[in-house]
Amino acid sequence: MMRPKMTGSSIAKTRRYLALICVLFLIGTAISLAHDIRQTREDRYRLAVSWGEALFRTVVAARSWNASHGGVYVPVTDKTRPNEYLASPDRDVRTTTGVSLTKVNPAYMTRLVGDILAREGFVVHITGLKTMRPGNAPDDWERATLADFGKGVPAAHALQGPSGNRVFRYMEPLKAEAACLECHRDRGYRVGDILGGISVAFPYVPFDRSAAKTTGRDVATHLLLLTLALSVLFFLGRRILGLVESLEEARREISTLEGILPMCSHCKKIRKEGAKERDPEAWVPVDSYIMDRSAASVSHGICPECLDRHYPGHGRPDKG
Repeated sequence: MMRPKMTGSSIAKTRRYLALICVLFLIGTAISLAHDIRQTREDRYRLAVSWGEALFRTVVAARSWNASHGGVYVPVTDKTRPNEYLASPDRDVRTTTGVSLTKVNPAYMTRLVGDILAREGFVVHITGLKTMRPGNAPDDWERATLADFGKGVPAAHALQGPSGNRVFRYMEPLKAEAACLECHRDRGYRVGDILGGISVAFPYVPFDRSAAKTTGRDVATHLLLLTLALSVLFFLGRRILGLVESLEEARREISTLEGILPMCSHCKKIRKEGAKERDPEAWVPVDSYIMDRSAASVSHGICPECLDRHYPGHGRPDKG
């Protein structure tokens, strides 16, 4: 039995909607993953800032303790030599037992502490625009940062170096306290003035590795969720397409016999769509027309009027 061909317009639209949902899932997953990656990198950077700030505060606290005592005396050794940049008449003393001591002021102590921290990969550098010691001269980044401190910038931090071997740098201004003027008064400084700054630096590799590890987990999680979502969508999509196809078929079966049918007023045959009116083969019986264009089947019988007309005496029993 012939069936009318389906155009599939509703099925095509449904497929497009399902494809659009898939694209939206992909875009949403990509946006979420990008946000998580960016958030991870920002978190690691903020952690590095906290490390730099903590190291700076520790060094400043030690310097303040030293300055509050006017410097401290330590034994002279091969690693702790007298500070040649400290112009103080009591820089070097000797105990009653004959032990040679030298005064360690805050700046010198910062250098000594920095030598110890350097063994752990941390660099502590005291610097300024007016330095007494050539080794305290600022590099390009420190010089630009010191200029920013003069404009009121409270702190600075940055990443430097090639990818995979970057270094994190942190710097804050170093302000003069009353105890600092013993060494800096002759250079025109007053309490509260910016003497310079202390910059700290350390490898950023551990932070990059931590971010990469977290990013790897985020990528795996997003891919898993995306796979599950697309699998569910694929399963439901097939069910939906099946239902749409059934509804489309039903709609077409219902609409097959709609419209004006060209029927012969005598024999009641129906002319096929698009056929010429004078073509004898263009006219088919009603039952054939219905069965060719729908799922309905036609059974044949005879109505009472036709029975009486064509088969008199075989019709309904006489009630007289």
